[in-house]
Amino acid sequence: NDSMVSLPTTAWSSTVPSTSPPGPWPPDVDFCDLLYCSEVYCCPPPAGGRTSPNLTSTESAGAEESDLRDKRGKKLKKLKRTTDWTNTTMNSFMIKESQQLIDSRYCLRDECGQGRYTYRVPVSKFVPVNMRVTLLMNSTELLVVHLCSFDESAACSSLLDINTVAGSRYMSNTQGEHEWPLHVARLYHSSYHFRSAVAGQADCSTDQNYAGALFTDYHFRFYRRCTD
Repeated sequence: NDSMVSLPTTAWSSTVPSTSPPGPWPPDVDFCDLLYCSEVYCCPPPAGGRTSPNLTSTESAGAEESDLRDKRGKKLKKLKRTTDWTNTTMNSFMIKESQQLIDSRYCLRDECGQGRYTYRVPVSKFVPVNMRVTLLMNSTELLVVHLCSFDESAACSSLLDINTVAGSRYMSNTQGEHEWPLHVARLYHSSYHFRSAVAGQADCSTDQNYAGALFTDYHFRFYRRCTD
């Protein structure tokens, strides 16, 4: 009566392959849960322009960046010994409208730490050019986020009047709540440089050697992914 009965396991070890193809990686920013993803809104690259943001670097630039990281590391250790040092990193980034997280999957391997983070984010070909795309930033500390620079020159001119892009304006910073409605849906590719810091301790003019100590830099590069 104490003997154990072996249960069949074949039902749990099926090797039938999945019929659905893998999606793009990292996942596109899309709104397929909100809209029908049937119409394609891709546009050709601007005449004479690059088809994607320039992500190349030279050996000398790499050596310079390595030297900067060393300097930042020393400054960060020194400042952390003080009692008033505040962590200026953000906890999370999200596309507000779709609740999609922009996390380490999008962060470039060599630019994902030491006070500098670069995210390359594909935008689905099904996103309408007039779609609102809000980048939501969350932090545990009370920080100011500065928009130090942006490039929105590569407009989807075949689908949108260039004047509607040229006339766009952004606030210079946000405090407490960080919501940035960006015009990425109108553009073939675009880039944004944000800097998070404690109010009064750093802004866009602060020496970059203090990255990771007095502020954290975030670079976002959005681009339309129009090929499978």
